[in-house]
Amino acid sequence: MQKYKNNINKMKASDYYLDIDKVSKLQFEDERNRIHNYYTDMLIYASEDGRLSIAISIKNTLIKAGYLIQVRDENIEKILS
Repeated sequence: MQKYKNNINKMKASDYYLDIDKVSKLQFEDERNRIHNYYTDMLIYASEDGRLSIAISIKNTLIKAGYLIQVRDENIEKILS
């Protein structure tokens, strides 16, 4: 259990946000709802003991698909622009 409590700090929900612009451009409402549900599930699992690995998997999926943005990365891009 302690392992998960320590790792939860490595995935702070406040470090990420859902790219609403990209989600809203999806053609079908069910696709938009599915992405939003993944994001909601990620936040729920991140706060539950023993479910952090599920939250991280969802987080990685959303990042890879371009729907989840890390605030730090966005700030770096703004500085470099």
